[in-house]
Amino acid sequence: MMTSEKTVLCELAQRLKQEGFADVRFYIERTERFGVGVLDGKRDSATRAKENAYFVEAGKDGKRCCTFFNTLDGMEDVVEQMQISASASQEDYQPLPAFEQEVSYHTDFAPADELEAIKVLAEAESRAREEKRIAAISNCRYNHSWKEVVLMDENGTCMTDSTQVASVSIGVVSREDSDTEIAHGGRSAASLAQIDVNALAKEVAQLGAQRLHAKPLESGRYAVILQNSAAAELLEAYLPIFYASEMQNKMSKLAGKQGEQIACADLELIEDPELPTGRVHRHFDDEGCPVSKKYLIHGGKLESVLYNRRSAAKEEKSGSGNGFKANIQSSVGTGVTNVALQSASGSYLSMEQLCEKMGSGIIVTDLEGVFAGVNTINGSFSLLSKGMLVENGKPVKPFCEVTIAGNIYTMLEEIEALGDDPAPTASGSQFVQTPSILLKGLTVSGL
Repeated sequence: MMTSEKTVLCELAQRLKQEGFADVRFYIERTERFGVGVLDGKRDSATRAKENAYFVEAGKDGKRCCTFFNTLDGMEDVVEQMQISASASQEDYQPLPAFEQEVSYHTDFAPADELEAIKVLAEAESRAREEKRIAAISNCRYNHSWKEVVLMDENGTCMTDSTQVASVSIGVVSREDSDTEIAHGGRSAASLAQIDVNALAKEVAQLGAQRLHAKPLESGRYAVILQNSAAAELLEAYLPIFYASEMQNKMSKLAGKQGEQIACADLELIEDPELPTGRVHRHFDDEGCPVSKKYLIHGGKLESVLYNRRSAAKEEKSGSGNGFKANIQSSVGTGVTNVALQSASGSYLSMEQLCEKMGSGIIVTDLEGVFAGVNTINGSFSLLSKGMLVENGKPVKPFCEVTIAGNIYTMLEEIEALGDDPAPTASGSQFVQTPSILLKGLTVSGL
């Protein structure tokens, strides 16, 4: 932290204490972003952005008061906003403990060279166009984002952590005869060099071509392969069932089931802040608690529950390093770093082998309205989907406008095999990585 910035914030803390506030704490968020896109092999657009944001909270008469600001000018305005917050607050204040010593895990913003990124993207465009039914590339872009979080107490003691991620997104328009379809995909990693951009381009182009001439299916119960990205998106929506806060509020059926079998015996679900392919490489959470690798599910059994300080205090436990803000203005909730679904035995099948094992059924490649179509309380979901019909172990034709329905708790128990193709959720969402998943069956509503 810059000396001048720390001086201003320490002076603000003292000013707030003069007004009767206590236990002043600051949350500072710095972000820096760079992005470049290509169109027909040439640089199409580029963006650069840099921003600092500040959040302050303190107690007054035992109640939590807070506000945020984007500049270090006008500190008296911040004091005024804190007074307004104090007059309206009904929330008890539970301040973070003062920090014992300075801690810093600072890293510098390190995007790829712009010319190199353009070269990589142009090559990806060419690879996508190798599929003859691709009529246009609607999006081919590289983005690199850096985020630094600084927690500071009223004495000026700071804990600093930073993380950065590179991401590539590709979109295509496919066309044949009078039918037109779109497809998109993305990958992320710590750097552009770690992303196989050409493989992503081929995958998206193939998906766009496969979707042409899709028709609804007949209703019934089908064996299902949830393709990697669709499986990751669905699992992300159900992460709250592992949060202690949800269990304490009777919003998760996993309450009281630690140590019990909740999934097939070969299943592991881990949270790992050091996952090489992950997007969130943190050393502590937004409450200063150390983060660590943990098994949510181990050998099919529920092993860990995720706590922030508030939910941990209700059970007289310590936080598990899962106290995170959704944005700078929000209170600390529960969140994760990087979550990955994997096989305990290391047993994985190719997509071809998954289809052979399934025999007949469907591959779901795309889900729509996931967060609106899931119920995290009872575990049910009903989602519009697209994909491929599989007969005798071979994909035969695309489908669309089909609703799949099931229950996450049943689904975890009925996983029959995992693919060898792990893929993450899209950039901008919580990081969840899963391979393709073969399920015993889901209800399909079509024709």
